[in-house]
Amino acid sequence: MPRLCAVVLFALLLSTTVAGASVTISILDVGQGDATLVESSSGMTLLFDGGPTDAGVEVILPYLTSRGITSLDYLVASHYHADHIGGLDEVYNRTGATHGVWDRGWTYTTATYNSYANAVADDRHTIDDTMVFDLGDGVTVTCLTVNGNGQLSSPFTSSTKENEYCVTLLVECGDFDYFQAGDLIGTDEGSHEDIETSVAQDLTAMDKADLEVYKVNHHGSYTSSNAYFLNATTPEVAVISVGATNSYGHPHEEPMQRLQARDVFVYQTTSGNGHVLPPADQKVVGGHVIIETTGQNTYTVDGDTWEMDEQGETPVGDLVPTFALLGNYPNPFNPTTVVSFRSEYGGQGLFEVFDLTGRRQLKQSINASAGIHQVPWNGRSDREQTLPAGVYLYRVTLPEGRATGRMVMAK
Repeated sequence: MPRLCAVVLFALLLSTTVAGASVTISILDVGQGDATLVESSSGMTLLFDGGPTDAGVEVILPYLTSRGITSLDYLVASHYHADHIGGLDEVYNRTGATHGVWDRGWTYTTATYNSYANAVADDRHTIDDTMVFDLGDGVTVTCLTVNGNGQLSSPFTSSTKENEYCVTLLVECGDFDYFQAGDLIGTDEGSHEDIETSVAQDLTAMDKADLEVYKVNHHGSYTSSNAYFLNATTPEVAVISVGATNSYGHPHEEPMQRLQARDVFVYQTTSGNGHVLPPADQKVVGGHVIIETTGQNTYTVDGDTWEMDEQGETPVGDLVPTFALLGNYPNPFNPTTVVSFRSEYGGQGLFEVFDLTGRRQLKQSINASAGIHQVPWNGRSDREQTLPAGVYLYRVTLPEGRATGRMVMAK
């Protein structure tokens, strides 16, 4: 009975934290480029890309100051094109990165890349797929794919494939899902390689192919947002970061028509220099596009309220969610703990453990029974190595849903 009480108490504490969680995502108006700030209600932050050179000093740092942010927890580069990393060194030199600067590894041969690489060298790390950045309060950022998602072969140094190498990130907060992937490619035309389709397949396999917000790949280029990707991810809102006088003609007609045909409402940082949709389908913000979760069921984009598509975690009347994480006990633990969760249907799933750098230490298949199911963990990795004491993130994935929690391995 004491153990059951402890599990229930921990579950109540966890649900209180998650219920109060919120995330703010700011797609910054850096002209023809990308820079996105993710802020958890815990106060933790992640900056994804830094726009072109001078954007760090002229746009990003003043915006951080306006938000009362003097230091950043994570910096992530999608890839090495100048309009994505040009301002990262400028920001890093002022804010640092408490938990490091993360990118796709390998190298590139431009002066902009050299400035970035030299500036962040002491804190630079190579990201890999399945890494999870825990921003606290139930807000997580997962790296889904990098360096072509298995569609390309190493070495990943081809200057013509830099867009295909992009890091893709999924931001989650309760039922809210946001996707961003730099200049990711979704066509095989010419010398391009379609990576978007494989990413959409991965999202579907994760039961995450129902996005609230899609940050449009490659500034709305014809190379992005292919039909398979949009059909699989079914976003209700799209955001395009684009320069008003860009020489590429972004956004292009083809992706805009694909978005319109699927009833995806488009917000843009500027009017761009390409295809225009009717006002009923498009809103030019003329500045930063701010996204905020405002409750369990709603979020706002530039002040407009939207309802979330997925609300499976939200109790309705006397009903309870079909899948819920109940925490782990004991916590702290040494050497063994048991993770508990409730499932109405059970089924094949995954139990994963990550360290605080986001690196996955354990991936274990589970066959969950209906009702309360428990998974023991002995503090060892996939390689049967005993892991050091500290805080770990664990994740349970079932056909019904996915949930994440924290545990502490004591000395």
